[in-house]
Amino acid sequence: MAAVVTDLNEANGWIPEPKSSEVLTKVYAESAAESVARKVTMTSRTMGVPRFAHTGVDVVAEHAVIPLVDATLDEVILTAIKFANRYAISIEDNRDALVDSITQFKLSWAGAFARKLDNAVFATNGAGNGGTRPYDSVYQVAGAGNRIATSGPLTYEDLVDSFGALEAGDYSGDLVAVAHPALAMSLRNLKDAAGDRVVGDPLGQGVPTIFGTELRFSAGLKVSATATDTPTGNPLLVVGNRNHLILGVRDGVESALSDEARWDTDEIELKMRARRGFVAATADAFRVIEITPTV
Repeated sequence: MAAVVTDLNEANGWIPEPKSSEVLTKVYAESAAESVARKVTMTSRTMGVPRFAHTGVDVVAEHAVIPLVDATLDEVILTAIKFANRYAISIEDNRDALVDSITQFKLSWAGAFARKLDNAVFATNGAGNGGTRPYDSVYQVAGAGNRIATSGPLTYEDLVDSFGALEAGDYSGDLVAVAHPALAMSLRNLKDAAGDRVVGDPLGQGVPTIFGTELRFSAGLKVSATATDTPTGNPLLVVGNRNHLILGVRDGVESALSDEARWDTDEIELKMRARRGFVAATADAFRVIEITPTV
């Protein structure tokens, strides 16, 4: 007998996780993209989004003609990519569990989604193909010209060079830093020439900062040839302008649950999904530090 999908909302479809749910709390806590990127609500599968362009400002004397500037539409295209899985859950396990097993499956999926989304957004090495590499990642878009390979541990000079390059350019406003947790101890121990710690709040009592810039950690920030929730490549630290880190949200994190057991296996089925688009709008708005082994 086929499983029957419960009609749990007016649309007879997927059920959005409520904003206060444990599932969304986990996604926001573990995904840097979800917590720091400029979010855009997508109303279709593909969508053009204006990026911040510099047009210049003129000084005009009183009574003088105000210069006319031809407006050029400057936009990037977001394409929603679906992240989804199905889980066959034993009726017995669900009934016998001391905790809500459905919620635990949801939380497990939320953590994996957070890591894989961040890996796809920040760290895949290669052109996006809408599948194994959902997007052109920050790592890919930044290119060799905006990346530093450390050839050893992270240094104070690596940070100064990366932040300094952005501060000297056109994208110094609204910066954010994202790093793999493997760099946490190195960052805590880094000191400047005066002996002061580079990272504010090294004991983790609040949101840490680098040179006053918000720092977030994500387990997705290791280089990978394809998007994965368990990357194994070189750890990354990314600094960039969040206005050019654009995350399209087509649907929230959603679930669907069958209400009748499969006749032959005594299982119910849980489905989880989220659709996201992403684009790193401008290469020069980012600097990537890749921790590479000593040569």
